[in-house]
Amino acid sequence: MVLGVRLDTELEERLAAVARTQGRSKSDIAREAVRRYVELHDEAFRREARRQSQRASRRDTQADYAFWEIAEAEDSAWR
Repeated sequence: MVLGVRLDTELEERLAAVARTQGRSKSDIAREAVRRYVELHDEAFRREARRQSQRASRRDTQADYAFWEIAEAEDSAWR
């Protein structure tokens, strides 16, 4: 897959300098940077999902059931 990215002149020059110093291509460095960014943010998403799941599992489900029973009874009264 090909992805085109526009960089401002200063950033492109800095990227080119780093690539030369490391003997790597700009594409290699950009690919690594994007991979790290996605892994960091994807992991943050998974951590938040786990946190919310654990929080939900600690909830008082009886209170939830009671709420929905009341809501259903009120809804039935309108019918």
